[in-house]
Amino acid sequence: MFYERIKEICNKYKKVAMFIDMDGTIVEYIIYPDGKITTEAKGLFINNKPVKIVIDELRKINNIENLDLYILTMSRSYIVADEKKEWLKKYVKFIDEKNWIIINRQAGDYNDENRSRIKAEKIQEKLKEYEHAIFLDDDHNVLHGAVKILKDKCDVFHISSAII
Repeated sequence: MFYERIKEICNKYKKVAMFIDMDGTIVEYIIYPDGKITTEAKGLFINNKPVKIVIDELRKINNIENLDLYILTMSRSYIVADEKKEWLKKYVKFIDEKNWIIINRQAGDYNDENRSRIKAEKIQEKLKEYEHAIFLDDDHNVLHGAVKILKDKCDVFHISSAII
Protein backbone atom coordinates (compact mmCIF):
# COMPACT_ATOMS: atom_id res chain seq x y z
CA MET A 1 0.00 0.00 0.00
CA PHE A 2 2.76 2.51 0.89
CA TYR A 3 4.58 1.62 -2.33
CA GLU A 4 1.43 2.39 -4.33
CA ARG A 5 1.07 5.81 -2.67
CA ILE A 6 4.70 6.66 -3.48
CA LYS A 7 4.32 5.39 -7.05
CA GLU A 8 1.20 7.55 -7.49
CA ILE A 9 3.12 10.66 -6.39
CA CYS A 10 5.99 9.81 -8.73
CA ASN A 11 3.55 9.46 -11.65
CA LYS A 12 2.61 13.15 -11.23
CA TYR A 13 6.18 14.52 -11.48
CA LYS A 14 9.21 14.07 -13.72
CA LYS A 15 11.87 13.95 -10.97
CA VAL A 16 11.21 13.15 -7.30
CA ALA A 17 13.47 12.86 -4.24
CA MET A 18 12.46 10.84 -1.19
CA PHE A 19 14.08 11.68 2.16
CA ILE A 20 14.16 8.99 4.83
CA ASP A 21 14.92 9.46 8.51
CA MET A 22 16.90 6.79 10.36
CA ASP A 23 16.14 6.72 14.13
CA GLY A 24 12.68 5.28 14.66
CA THR A 25 12.11 4.96 10.91
CA ILE A 26 14.57 2.42 9.47
CA VAL A 27 16.50 1.81 12.71
CA GLU A 28 15.03 0.64 15.98
CA TYR A 29 14.83 3.74 18.18
CA ILE A 30 16.79 3.52 21.41
CA ILE A 31 16.73 6.37 23.93
CA TYR A 32 20.13 7.05 25.44
CA PRO A 33 20.95 9.39 28.33
CA ASP A 34 22.24 12.72 26.97
CA GLY A 35 25.74 12.48 28.41
CA LYS A 36 26.21 8.95 27.14
CA ILE A 37 25.56 9.89 23.51
CA THR A 38 28.44 12.35 23.38
CA THR A 39 30.98 10.83 25.75
CA GLU A 40 30.39 7.08 25.78
CA ALA A 41 28.55 6.55 22.50
CA LYS A 42 31.07 4.25 20.83
CA GLY A 43 29.36 1.01 19.90
CA LEU A 44 25.84 2.12 20.87
CA PHE A 45 24.28 2.97 17.51
CA ILE A 46 26.00 0.39 15.32
CA ASN A 47 24.23 -2.44 17.17
CA ASN A 48 20.70 -1.06 16.71
CA LYS A 49 18.38 -3.36 14.78
CA PRO A 50 17.02 -2.50 11.33
CA VAL A 51 13.28 -2.08 10.83
CA LYS A 52 13.18 -4.76 8.15
CA ILE A 53 9.61 -4.17 6.95
CA VAL A 54 10.40 -0.54 6.11
CA ILE A 55 13.77 -1.30 4.53
CA ASP A 56 12.16 -3.98 2.33
CA GLU A 57 9.52 -1.46 1.22
CA LEU A 58 12.22 1.13 0.45
CA ARG A 59 14.18 -1.43 -1.56
CA LYS A 60 11.07 -1.87 -3.73
CA ILE A 61 10.46 1.91 -3.91
CA ASN A 62 14.08 2.37 -5.01
CA ASN A 63 13.16 0.73 -8.34
CA ILE A 64 10.85 3.61 -9.32
CA GLU A 65 12.71 5.19 -12.23
CA ASN A 66 12.14 8.90 -11.57
CA LEU A 67 12.78 8.69 -7.81
CA ASP A 68 16.04 9.16 -5.90
CA LEU A 69 16.28 8.01 -2.27
CA TYR A 70 18.14 10.05 0.36
CA ILE A 71 18.91 9.35 3.98
CA LEU A 72 18.21 12.48 6.06
CA THR A 73 19.15 12.03 9.70
CA MET A 74 20.35 13.99 12.70
CA SER A 75 23.20 12.91 14.94
CA ARG A 76 24.17 14.31 18.32
CA SER A 77 27.88 13.51 17.95
CA TYR A 78 30.68 12.65 15.53
CA ILE A 79 30.81 9.14 17.01
CA VAL A 80 27.15 8.47 16.28
CA ALA A 81 27.43 10.05 12.80
CA ASP A 82 30.27 7.65 11.97
CA GLU A 83 28.33 4.69 13.32
CA LYS A 84 25.26 5.71 11.29
CA LYS A 85 27.42 5.56 8.16
CA GLU A 86 28.66 2.09 9.09
CA TRP A 87 25.10 0.98 9.85
CA LEU A 88 23.89 2.25 6.45
CA LYS A 89 26.72 0.38 4.68
CA LYS A 90 25.60 -2.79 6.42
CA TYR A 91 21.81 -2.57 6.06
CA VAL A 92 20.90 -0.07 3.32
CA LYS A 93 23.49 -0.61 0.59
CA PHE A 94 20.97 0.28 -2.11
CA ILE A 95 21.00 3.98 -1.12
CA ASP A 96 24.18 5.53 -2.47
CA GLU A 97 26.53 7.12 0.06
CA LYS A 98 26.43 10.41 -1.88
CA ASN A 99 22.73 10.54 -0.91
CA TRP A 100 23.36 10.41 2.84
CA ILE A 101 22.68 13.71 4.62
CA ILE A 102 23.80 13.42 8.25
CA ILE A 103 23.19 16.61 10.24
CA ASN A 104 25.55 16.66 13.23
CA ARG A 105 24.75 18.62 16.39
CA GLN A 106 28.32 18.39 17.70
CA ALA A 107 29.54 19.95 14.42
CA GLY A 108 27.07 22.83 14.90
CA ASP A 109 24.73 21.75 12.08
CA TYR A 110 21.65 22.05 14.30
CA ASN A 111 20.57 23.11 17.80
CA ASP A 112 17.42 23.13 19.94
CA GLU A 113 16.10 26.24 18.16
CA ASN A 114 16.27 24.90 14.58
CA ARG A 115 15.85 21.18 15.32
CA SER A 116 12.25 20.98 14.07
CA ARG A 117 12.98 22.74 10.76
CA ILE A 118 16.56 21.80 9.80
CA LYS A 119 15.50 18.73 7.82
CA ALA A 120 12.92 20.75 5.87
CA GLU A 121 15.62 23.30 5.08
CA LYS A 122 17.89 20.51 3.76
CA ILE A 123 15.04 19.18 1.61
CA GLN A 124 14.36 22.70 0.34
CA GLU A 125 18.00 23.01 -0.79
CA LYS A 126 17.69 19.73 -2.74
CA LEU A 127 14.43 20.82 -4.38
CA LYS A 128 16.55 22.88 -6.79
CA GLU A 129 17.34 19.54 -8.46
CA TYR A 130 13.86 17.96 -8.16
CA GLU A 131 10.30 18.79 -9.07
CA HIS A 132 8.86 17.28 -5.87
CA ALA A 133 9.91 15.66 -2.58
CA ILE A 134 8.61 12.94 -0.28
CA PHE A 135 9.61 12.86 3.39
CA LEU A 136 9.35 9.85 5.73
CA ASP A 137 10.03 10.45 9.44
CA ASP A 138 8.78 9.43 12.89
CA ASP A 139 8.96 12.85 14.58
CA HIS A 140 5.71 14.83 14.44
CA ASN A 141 7.45 18.17 15.15
CA VAL A 142 9.88 17.60 12.28
CA LEU A 143 7.05 16.57 9.94
CA HIS A 144 5.00 19.66 10.88
CA GLY A 145 8.09 21.82 10.29
CA ALA A 146 8.39 20.32 6.81
CA VAL A 147 4.74 21.02 6.00
CA LYS A 148 5.13 24.66 7.08
CA ILE A 149 8.28 25.26 5.04
CA LEU A 150 7.77 23.06 1.98
CA LYS A 151 3.99 23.34 1.61
CA ASP A 152 2.84 21.62 -1.62
CA LYS A 153 6.40 20.87 -2.81
CA CYS A 154 6.60 17.86 -0.51
CA ASP A 155 4.38 15.00 0.63
CA VAL A 156 5.16 14.06 4.24
CA PHE A 157 4.54 10.65 5.77
CA HIS A 158 4.81 9.44 9.33
CA ILE A 159 6.55 6.07 9.61
CA SER A 160 3.22 4.44 10.51
CA SER A 161 2.16 4.92 6.86
CA ALA A 162 4.95 2.62 5.71
CA ILE A 163 4.26 -0.20 8.14
CA ILE A 164 0.48 -0.66 7.86
